Amino acid sequence: MKNNIDKSKVLDRLYDIERAVQELSRFRELDLQTFDDDKDNYPVAVYWVRIAIEAVLTIGTHILSRLPSNGMKKDYTEVILSMGNYEVIPKEFAREIKGMAGYRNRLVHLYWKIGSEELLGMIQEHLDDFVTFNHYIKDYLKKFNEEG
Repeated sequence: MKNNIDKSKVLDRLYDIERAVQELSRFRELDLQTFDDDKDNYPVAVYWVRIAIEAVLTIGTHILSRLPSNGMKKDYTEVILSMGNYEVIPKEFAREIKGMAGYRNRLVHLYWKIGSEELLGMIQEHLDDFVTFNHYIKDYLKKFNEEG
């Protein structure tokens, strides 16, 4: 049931996302050459993107596993889409961010195929998705608290 949601666990992961966004924000205004000039930028960016995506998925699996209808999904894309289906986040937003799951798998299993241009583009185009996700989860937690 909903009352089994570990709010502190969710809040800790929300903080991880906020920290990742903060760390990744420094890359948003860089051009590719400047990004590549510092050899530390790529591994740092990969680390924080992965932390943010993992936190999204951890939050999703935790909340879904506590729903009375057993919304637990094993596939990460299903986790994101199910958060929309169970109104944890808006359905349209879930469809927009479902690609995070595949990107996480590429970061973990096909990391050598992700170049700095792609990574920087992802940060510049999708960093706000994490901010929006946090907003929706905080709203969900508020609603959850109101319902008891």
